[in-house]
Amino acid sequence: MRNLETYICSSLPKSPAIQYFVACSGGVDSMVLLHVLHKNGYVVSALHVNYRLRGLDSENDQRLIETTCKRYGIPFHIKRTDLHKQLEEKGGNLQEEARNERYAFFENFTKTADSKIVFGHHADDQVETFFLNLARGAGIMGLAGMLEVNQCYLRPLLPFFKAEIHAYAKENGVVWREDVSNESNKYQRNKLRNVFLPAVKEVIPDVSESVLLLVRVFQESQLELERIVTPIYHEIERNSTLSLKDFNLLSKEEILELLRQLGIPLRMFSEILKIQHSEKGHRLNLSNNLYTCIIREADYFYFQRSNTNAQKPILNKEKVDFLPKKFTKDALFINPIAVEGELKLRKWEIGDRMRPIGAGGSKLISDILSDAKVPNHLRKDQFVVHDDRQIFWCVGFAIGGFRPTEKELIHKISLHFEG
Repeated sequence: MRNLETYICSSLPKSPAIQYFVACSGGVDSMVLLHVLHKNGYVVSALHVNYRLRGLDSENDQRLIETTCKRYGIPFHIKRTDLHKQLEEKGGNLQEEARNERYAFFENFTKTADSKIVFGHHADDQVETFFLNLARGAGIMGLAGMLEVNQCYLRPLLPFFKAEIHAYAKENGVVWREDVSNESNKYQRNKLRNVFLPAVKEVIPDVSESVLLLVRVFQESQLELERIVTPIYHEIERNSTLSLKDFNLLSKEEILELLRQLGIPLRMFSEILKIQHSEKGHRLNLSNNLYTCIIREADYFYFQRSNTNAQKPILNKEKVDFLPKKFTKDALFINPIAVEGELKLRKWEIGDRMRPIGAGGSKLISDILSDAKVPNHLRKDQFVVHDDRQIFWCVGFAIGGFRPTEKELIHKISLHFEG
């Protein structure tokens, strides 16, 4: 049998930390981890989330971890939550919400420098994750499974099967609790563990070893994908653009990896492929916290950011008794007598027209913006100033109506921004 303790103590120094926090459920995997780290002198604490889903069993899990931590003389941090009540009030998937709860709790302990969270995931978990992701049609990232080192999250038991962990626990007097809910086939992972995999192993005894070999291959492929794609992701982060030339050089696998890094659902993959052949100005709306849409420009994609701090433009009117020597399109000078109703500010709309000074007729706002070569991603934020009858100003690009003379009452209209 491989020496589990020796392996953990040789792997942790590769991810050094001042303090290690073990995510403890009370099961054999996490209790073995807690035992090994404490025994070998690491600065260690235990983290536990009590979802209160299993009544007395949940309380006994918490009590075991608390008792063990007192015996070891190490800190114990707990989060108690009533997950059933939370789901009744807000809805959601139980396993997904439980995962969100514990990771939100764990992240509180990753904010300090040189701290790591240690999980008890093992080789059997890796095999189950592979098949679950395969069934979901996951890409390379999904089939690559869990990494032994993933930023501040460590999984030093990944090379070991459950049987090896059990053997270590019995040899070293580690106390743990079995979660009886693992026997229920209500959940997909349990059904895979209790029904599917045993049946497959009867026919292919070494299926787990074969899957772990595949996982290692996929992990190497994933690392190569990240090496290629991450610089492109950072370029989009900086400039919100991706040139069509660079996009066309990406393989399908690299595009999928880019979507993953951008937080764009992989189901958008086919739509992303289509917009490269669409006409300029085409928008692909996204359900994404960071980007609202992708806009096809002449030779690049523009990633429109969600702007929660957008400045609000306000019309500023002041009476002046002189005209500038040189007119620009950044301010409107107008005789208020020429205004029907009152001047208003709004974003332009399809079909809007105005009569620019010197144009000899009316012109669509869209044509004014096209002639000025305004990128499509900026056009949606274009403002016009109008009264009840006509548009006087396409802000920054065209002035309409008639210029007042010095003898007339003159108002200068400009914009300022709030927020």
